[in-house]
Amino acid sequence: MKQDYNDEDILKHARESFSETIELKIKQLRKYIKKGGNPALTGDYIESLVRGFIKKWIGHRLILHGSFYSSEFENSNENPLQIDGIIYDPTIGPTIHQEEDFILVHPLFCTGIIEIKTSENNIKSFENRLKKIYDLYFRHYMFLTSQIMGVIITDSDPEKKSKLSENGIKHLYNYKFGGWCPIFILFKEKAEEYEPFYPAIDAMIRSIYKNNKSYHNYLD
Repeated sequence: MKQDYNDEDILKHARESFSETIELKIKQLRKYIKKGGNPALTGDYIESLVRGFIKKWIGHRLILHGSFYSSEFENSNENPLQIDGIIYDPTIGPTIHQEEDFILVHPLFCTGIIEIKTSENNIKSFENRLKKIYDLYFRHYMFLTSQIMGVIITDSDPEKKSKLSENGIKHLYNYKFGGWCPIFILFKEKAEEYEPFYPAIDAMIRSIYKNNKSYHNYLD
């Protein structure tokens, strides 16, 4: 039988596996940390689970924290940003300095940023931070703004929070819109129960695979 995947939702099972794994792991955690016992601890646990999936999705690349450095930045008189979620590709070029998960590296040897937060009340502030990272380190390096991404694990109403009417952008998770750093709000939280918001989960997976690339060999 000839297979034709043109009309198939090819991410359906990946989305479901992601969401169901989070749900199952939370149920396992409940054996030791009861609901309401420490919401912040539960949030940290979920963040670690999501980070684990992202580590698998980025393949051979590494997700680290630290900052960037270049001759251009050295001459800018700007203060360096502390950044979580630097996507470093060790096949592109070397680090300047690395200790465990801390890295100092030239931005050309990275394929993007994925900053992960458990929750975020001030979406505008988060949006501005992502834009600042892009403007400070990436705007001259053949980078797309969509390579600078934000992930918010939980919110009380991710569907409402994800709606946006700004510069023609309709949703925070729009990873195709030029000049926009996408933000993905993954789960609706109510009384420490977590309902997946599939449009953002789908867009996050697509964006990671589509936009986490280097298009040049800078060492030639």
